[in-house]
Amino acid sequence: MAKALTAASLLKLKADPSKRREIGDGILAGLYFVIQPTGRKSWAVRYRASGIPKKVTLGNSLFGDDGDAAGEELTRIRREAAHILERVRRGEDPGAEKQAAKREVKDEDAANRDKFKTIVERYLKEYASKRRNYPEKARLLGLNLKSEVNAHRAVGLWGEKRIQDITRRDIREHLEKLATTAPIGANRTFAELRKFFNWTVGKDILMASPMTDLQPPSEENDSRNRVLIRRKEVPGSSDNELRWLWQACEAYDGAAGRGPFGPLLQLLILTGQRRTEVSAMTWGEIDMDAAEWVIPAARSKNGEPHVVPLSERALAILRALPRIKGKAGYVFTTDGEHPVSGFSRMKQRIDKLMAESAGEVEIPEWTLHDIRRTVAAGMQRIGVKMEVTEKVLNHKSGSFRGIAGIYQVHDYADEKRAALDAWGRFVIDLVEGKAAQNVVPFQQERA
Repeated sequence: MAKALTAASLLKLKADPSKRREIGDGILAGLYFVIQPTGRKSWAVRYRASGIPKKVTLGNSLFGDDGDAAGEELTRIRREAAHILERVRRGEDPGAEKQAAKREVKDEDAANRDKFKTIVERYLKEYASKRRNYPEKARLLGLNLKSEVNAHRAVGLWGEKRIQDITRRDIREHLEKLATTAPIGANRTFAELRKFFNWTVGKDILMASPMTDLQPPSEENDSRNRVLIRRKEVPGSSDNELRWLWQACEAYDGAAGRGPFGPLLQLLILTGQRRTEVSAMTWGEIDMDAAEWVIPAARSKNGEPHVVPLSERALAILRALPRIKGKAGYVFTTDGEHPVSGFSRMKQRIDKLMAESAGEVEIPEWTLHDIRRTVAAGMQRIGVKMEVTEKVLNHKSGSFRGIAGIYQVHDYADEKRAALDAWGRFVIDLVEGKAAQNVVPFQQERA
């Protein structure tokens, strides 16, 4: 049986001058680390399509003798490989599509092939379009999208310029200009450009990324701890904000009937999952009988399937939703063809409804991501262990970071269900004015 690849084991693997080596990953079946007799290292995914063995090459390995870089590369490669294998499970043939894309590239005029806008189009087609927030990724690279995802007109930040001629100075000046008016947006552009240029290296378009050692243009407050629930260590904090948010969800649609936004926010509160994961939820991912929602690897941030137990209240919310017909089967949709959008307008209306409940009390600014942090803080308050909370939130940090995460095979299914059931009761009791009763019952369940 193949052993789990780790950063340490990757650094120890050496070339055999007499033969090509392929080392399988014990964590993700089908993923291989390839070492040529010359010492060149790369990654590949093997699978079968229509009974025929196929292979997709993921690019050359670039970590050298850097242990931290090896760990980061392994995490990224596993995520890409999981996405490919998920597509194979759905009946697709990624290898054939990749070969077709290569033939298209070969047919292009050599002068046009290396233009920045051409490379951006290829990056979006082969990589970014298969990931969350594709339109946002395109925008950060200067691409103008039309209404349809695949019908677009490339402009790109450097347009007709050859990608080999884009310098570190070009990138720095662009980011610094952005940072003067949108510091956080400049950091997001920095992150997307770094992914883009790393991708070009993996595709042998560039020998090295011009962003190596370049730092984000703006500082961010990484210690943000805004929650909508009482914290013992914060004098004057209360549970009113979470109560007002839930009430705003109930009142959101008013006489118009139950729409998607109120229930969506309530599921964010009850499950603690990411907004992008909940908003793009499909009925095919939900098992009402088992009371489970399975987020597939292709939609999960860490590239692995994530099972979310559904509490009674979460199930009740889903059962009450109308099913709007559509090929994708989106749960939260208005037209059946696309997941719900317009979160900025929704947030403005929620803030207004919360303010009506708060009366003269001023509610500090909060974001949708603060709901996820609120769930973590709330679980800590009712006695849920930190490792269980991390499993519920599908974190790969803290208790499950690095080697500990690789060899920790317990899935915490029972603990996750108990935690989310207790949290669901806590939220409903809080809304009804009796939340404090929930702390002891959960501890008794875990005893």
